[in-house]
Parts: sequence; C-alpha cells; structure tokens
Amino acid sequence: MADALKDHFDRPLVELLASRFATVDRRFDAAAFTETVVDSLHPLELKDRINLIADELRAGLAADYRVALAAVVAVARTDGIEGFTAWPLCSFVERHGLADPHASLDAMETLTRRFSCEFAIRPFLDHHLDLTRTHLDRWIRSDDEAVRRLPSEGTRPRLPWGPKVDALLDDPEIGLAVLTELRHDPSETVRRSVANHLNDIARNHPERVVQITREWRADPTIEPSMIRHALRSLVKRGDRGALAVLGFTTEPRVAVTAFDIVPAELRLSDSIELRATLISEATTDQHLVIDFVVHHVGADGTTRPRVFKWTTVELAAGATTTVTKRRRIATASTRRYHAGRHRVELQIAGEIAAECAFELLDSSPSASPSAAAGSTSPPR
Repeated sequence: MADALKDHFDRPLVELLASRFATVDRRFDAAAFTETVVDSLHPLELKDRINLIADELRAGLAADYRVALAAVVAVARTDGIEGFTAWPLCSFVERHGLADPHASLDAMETLTRRFSCEFAIRPFLDHHLDLTRTHLDRWIRSDDEAVRRLPSEGTRPRLPWGPKVDALLDDPEIGLAVLTELRHDPSETVRRSVANHLNDIARNHPERVVQITREWRADPTIEPSMIRHALRSLVKRGDRGALAVLGFTTEPRVAVTAFDIVPAELRLSDSIELRATLISEATTDQHLVIDFVVHHVGADGTTRPRVFKWTTVELAAGATTTVTKRRRIATASTRRYHAGRHRVELQIAGEIAAECAFELLDSSPSASPSAAAGSTSPPR
C-alpha cells in the first residue's frame, strides 16, 4: 500500500524547511522550530500537519508580516522547495496574510509556481473580492502556465478540498470572465482547469454552461476535448442542451434486447463484464452516448447510485449493435465496497433503458478515518 500523503510531512521535510529559513533569516531558530513541529506531527492528519508548519513558521519569523512574508517568498525561490514541500508556504499566506492582502496576493504569484495557491486564494476571494480579481486579471497574462492556471482553479465554485466562497457559487460570471480569457490557452493543464471550472458551474447554472459551450463550440480554434470535459456531468445527467452541443441524439429511439453482467457473483478485485445489445427504431442515424449506473451498497444496506462513462455509438437506422464494458470491482481511495446485491442500470442519453445486477460476496477491509484522510492526493 502506498504511503499516506500526510506522511510526506515528516521530520526530513521540516528539517529542510528549517534549514532554508535559517539561511534567509539568521534570527530564525531552526532547531526550536523543528522540535516543536516534529513533536506534534504524529497524531495529526494532512491539513492539520500543513497548518501546524505554517503556524510555527509565523511564530518563528519576524513579527512584521511583510518581513516574514519576504522570507517565505525567498525560501520558495530556493532549489528543492516545490510540490508538496511548498504547500505550507502557501498556507502561511492563507492563514496569516488576510490583513495585508496587497502583499499576500503579490507573493502568490511566486508561491503558486512552486505549489498551487488555489486553496490559499479562497479567503481573499471571500474578503477582498475586487482586489483579488485585479490580480487574477494580471495573472491571466503571465508567461508561466502555473500562474495562468491559478485564476481558473482558484475561482472554481466547487474546488475539491477548497473552502466555500459564496460569491463564486452565486455569480458564475466572476469565474466565466476568467475562463473566457483562458479558453484558448496553449497549456493543456490550464485548459483542463477551465473545463473543470465549467463543470463546477454546471451544478448550479446548467443553462449558462450550455449557452457558453455552444458559443465556444462554434469557434474552430477551441479544443473540442475541453468542451467535452466541461459538459461531462451534464451529459451523465442527460441534459438535452449539453447533449445537443456535443452532437448527440437527445431523444433516442432504441430497443434494448439484452443487458447482462458476467459473472453474476464475484469477490473483491474480480472483474465484471457488461454486455448490451441495441436495435435502432429510428429512420435516421443516431449518435448515442451510453453510460452505466452502479447502485453501490452502503454499510447500512442502503444504496447510492453513481454514473460511469461507457461509450458512444453511431447507430444507423434499423441497425443492431452490441457493446461491452469490463470493470474491476476493487477498493479505491474514495470508495469502499460492501457485500450485497448491486443494481446496474444501462443509461442512454441520460435515460434508464435496462437493468441487471451482480452479487458481491465480500466487503472491503475496514479503513480508519485517518487512513482514508491521508490516502487521497489533492486534485490538480
């Protein structure tokens, strides 16, 4: 089993940060910082470990925030301080910089090159929205893709692991102003963030996302995969506007003559194969999006559905086709399986067309809350 992400924040990381801060600030007591942090790390989960390091940095640096912030930025510019190692530096600004937003936001332009400030920027959007938007407008034009990604990722209405910002949930135009500027970005990483942001907006404002993706779809310079990724949740929900934007049939005429699972009984880590046979009842060709829904059994015996992508099919008038899908039933960092009957539904253009089931004979091993919290990497 892979090490939990929280275990990355250990004595070697603390000692590395301590040595770097002692180099840029001779008043910094590296030994005291190291022992204070390391003595408290063991019982803490991921975010608490990061926050502890950030808070002890604040306690050990100059009382003047701008002087302390200058040390943080200086350390961020040194070799080896990147990725998760730099996360506490972003949290330093998130937790201690809100009273000096100008200096804090300026520092983020450097810090986000080392580890994304998508979490750190959220309180500033909440408390200093206009000022923060001014910085976003400037960062959009950066020559560094990590800086350009921050305006899109940091303003996502439903950023995983990110604190809620009411303004972003209420007004999609805040984020859309950013996305419009980034829709042609040369970086796949930035365009992926744009798509994820649109997918977030679609939860509360589906019509607006359909409208804007329809406009973008008409632009031949827009990457089609970005639009498909942006509309993925609406497509799974069978939103007719989203289906139409992507050219799918919105009202399919299909008969399902067979839908089954092999094997009907299995154990964890075994695979199932889904097979469905479809016959067109239309007089014209159909472009069909096909998904499947697994009703996962919970610990209390209740079930919760989750939609999974299957395939797309070009089905000629009157034609018959058979589609198959193989899936391994195994524990993941975000899902445990429980023994019992799992219903599986065939979904065509968002509508349930057939149903079958498989029986899972054993359950995932029990996982402690700490293990689950520490095993998931932050979404990028």
